[in-house]
Amino acid sequence: MSAVPPVSPVRRTRDPARPGLKGVLALIFWSACGITAAQLAWPFTLIATIGPEATASAVVDALSGPSLQSEILRFGVFPQLALFVWAAAFVIVTVMRLRLALVVAPLLMGLWALVSIVCQFGIRNALSPDGLTADALATLLPSILAQVVGAVAFWAYMRQAPGPAAFFTR
Repeated sequence: MSAVPPVSPVRRTRDPARPGLKGVLALIFWSACGITAAQLAWPFTLIATIGPEATASAVVDALSGPSLQSEILRFGVFPQLALFVWAAAFVIVTVMRLRLALVVAPLLMGLWALVSIVCQFGIRNALSPDGLTADALATLLPSILAQVVGAVAFWAYMRQAPGPAAFFTR
């Protein structure tokens, strides 16, 4: 029998001057990982359940129909897609520690908020026979304000807080 020398694990020491992923930034990163994973899981679940051909047919049929349900589904898919783009981009720029994250991530979050708001109005318009009214605006206003405040807070955190600035600086 040949004797194989033991392999000692290589431990990389982290530069103490270089900040790690921690605090609020770590929470945002892991949330983005979860959003990305969840958005990737549903098509694979559907494929595993009904097969690839049936999945493609089901998705196309559901999104392209003239019915009210299809119209609402279309308005519901776009914010999910925008959120997925933000989450995937945030995960990538965080893993790569790109300074570009300080600009791109807040812009993509703002884009998600805008797409979501437009789609909320689209759904409300599709459901209301009279079109958009002041009552519809009153019911949409709390969620719109929450999304805008969240996007602005994220933008401010990425642009002003010392944690992201230090982490994304190489």
